[in-house]
Amino acid sequence: MSLMPKIVRGSAMHVIEQVVRLACGLWITPRMVYYLGENGFGLWGILAGIFSQFLLLDLGLSTSMPRFLARAIGNGDVDDLRRTASTGTLGMLIIGVIAQIAGAITWLTLPWFLSEVHELEEARHVVVALTISSLAFWLVRPILVHLQSQLRRDIIAIAAITRVLLCTVAVAWALGHGKGLVTVAWIHTIGGLGELALMALMDRAFFPLVRWHWTQRHKARELLIFSRWSYLLTTSERISFSGTDIFILAAVISSAASGIYSLGQKFAIMFYDVAYSIVGAQLLSAFSQLDGADDRSGLERGFIAASRISVQVAVIGGGILWAIGPAFLTRWVPQQAAEATPVLLALIFPHVLGAAQIPARHLLISLARHRALALTFLVGIILNILLTYVLVRHQGITGAAIASLVVMSLVYGVAMPWLVVSKVGLSWRTVAWQCLWLPLIRSTALMAPAFFLARQWLQEATYFHIIMTITALSVIFFALLMLGLLGRDERTWFKMGVEVLFKRNKAAARPPTASS
Repeated sequence: MSLMPKIVRGSAMHVIEQVVRLACGLWITPRMVYYLGENGFGLWGILAGIFSQFLLLDLGLSTSMPRFLARAIGNGDVDDLRRTASTGTLGMLIIGVIAQIAGAITWLTLPWFLSEVHELEEARHVVVALTISSLAFWLVRPILVHLQSQLRRDIIAIAAITRVLLCTVAVAWALGHGKGLVTVAWIHTIGGLGELALMALMDRAFFPLVRWHWTQRHKARELLIFSRWSYLLTTSERISFSGTDIFILAAVISSAASGIYSLGQKFAIMFYDVAYSIVGAQLLSAFSQLDGADDRSGLERGFIAASRISVQVAVIGGGILWAIGPAFLTRWVPQQAAEATPVLLALIFPHVLGAAQIPARHLLISLARHRALALTFLVGIILNILLTYVLVRHQGITGAAIASLVVMSLVYGVAMPWLVVSKVGLSWRTVAWQCLWLPLIRSTALMAPAFFLARQWLQEATYFHIIMTITALSVIFFALLMLGLLGRDERTWFKMGVEVLFKRNKAAARPPTASS
């Protein structure tokens, strides 16, 4: 069966989700800074950052579970599908309980970090709300993973869009009526519970796959053996490239410095998330289904196509961010723009490389060749923490961004191509040159004049000018793409994707279910 219709449609919905998240984030963030103040906004960033690290409790199940579910779907093994779903769900529930204990520990240790009485009281209420929110997250996680394995990212996107829109409107209303940080936290918690209910309603096919008697120690051991390296990989990614910067800044400088840094960092992360939604949101499941069906040639063709498409997405996204980023920050947060802009500019290039290497990461994981990648990221996390601490002390906020620039460029630009060559067996010319540097250099060179002129034109820009610039750059990019100047294969893949997106696939095969 062809996986492309599900991949294209799911990716399209995920792109819409990321656009909605981006628009809502850009709209609500300056309001939060204004109403909460820099200290309040910084405190929210720190507490939310702490709870975001609770993702590290998953022991790699969020990666291994969709991989094994997708392989079972690919080879039609319904019994293995049931065992994986049941065992993985039990593991997620146990992690949810552990997350509640971690939330309680966070609540008890707050006095060590906050000396002001009013800040401490407010932070404790926020921690209670976020602890409940973390429980909702782990309850919904097995359903989300099941949908991922079936390439149904469209359903996940619908639930997420609903939550983001409602929470954004509610937060804006609360802030406008004099409510504070505690109310904001409870709004997000209620939104998480609502998303849980909506996902359960939309994926009722998940529940027949989960029974206590289908859980197996052997399956748990199999999941955890695979998970240990994927866990190290995802943990290193979170801590090395986004997790520790704000905490180091808060410890060395202040919580306000963390908030300012996050304003510049936010755009780079949003850019990567949008790129991931276009090309990477379903690659692990797609590659795993092809591997489960023993389609080696299809797997290699899919990797090459996905890699070259990823490069094009990375170039246009990174170029637009470089062109409009400084002007947008000046309009968006004028008082903090001078300090946030260097952070953004330093983080663009490494995130371009990261976006271009999304398929390489998923290929290594789907083939269980990710041990070396995990160790590479472990070295990266140690180097990034040390370098961040040293540079922050000497260069302030910008030093944290420079540290990420150095480490991420080495990992994504050098280490990952070498790992794909050595572990998968593809040639260096194919992986490093044809799938990364050649299309990256060619597309950047062709688009560079437009990016430079747009940057110069936006010296004193309004939001209308910024929107027009994004539109113009996108038109130029797609014109070059359709003319084949960015690659003839890229033009063919783009046309194929458009045809699939707007044509109903009546013969789409359904994955096996519990009743099959």
